[in-house]
Amino acid sequence: MTAQPAPGHGQQQLRRPLSPVEAALVAEACSRSDVVWVKPGGTDRYQAVWHTWHDDAVALVYGAGEQMLPVLTGEVEVMARSKDTGAAVIGFLAHVDTLTSHTPEWDAAATVLSAARLNAVDVAQQRERWASGAVVSLLRPIAVTVAAEGDDSTPTGSLPVLGGPGTTTEKRPFHLGSRLRRALRLRRRNDDDQN
Repeated sequence: MTAQPAPGHGQQQLRRPLSPVEAALVAEACSRSDVVWVKPGGTDRYQAVWHTWHDDAVALVYGAGEQMLPVLTGEVEVMARSKDTGAAVIGFLAHVDTLTSHTPEWDAAATVLSAARLNAVDVAQQRERWASGAVVSLLRPIAVTVAAEGDDSTPTGSLPVLGGPGTTTEKRPFHLGSRLRRALRLRRRNDDDQN
């Protein structure tokens, strides 16, 4: 089944609140993955961002030593994809709620984000760095725009990879020695040692 736009998407109409089923699907899709795709207003590309699901919203931190995003304001598009296949599961519009540093809401979101932050280099100073130079935002879902089954045949909707020196989209990089040959050599060695 292909992704279907929600009725009235792209038109300035009064939005109905998310149904309980839609809210549960958004929460499930966003909770299962550490990455969602965000399309800031005024851009034509989605950007992958790490996040946590907190307070019925996508919580994220960006800027000052964290992931780089343009300043998020107003409404943004968010796409949650299957962790296994990359297929679109659900897309939604979200209202950006930028939190003020050291408020109770900011502290709660920062605590959850800090616990989920992988490879942090300055854990002790992380929250102060976020307070002084990063942005902590909650993306609160307001309307579902795309709903799909998320199976293998569902297109991801992603754009082609931009070319550059670090891209390897045409052929696999050279690998000296094969893992299979190495495994066979080890097996032979083990067999010889046992005999």
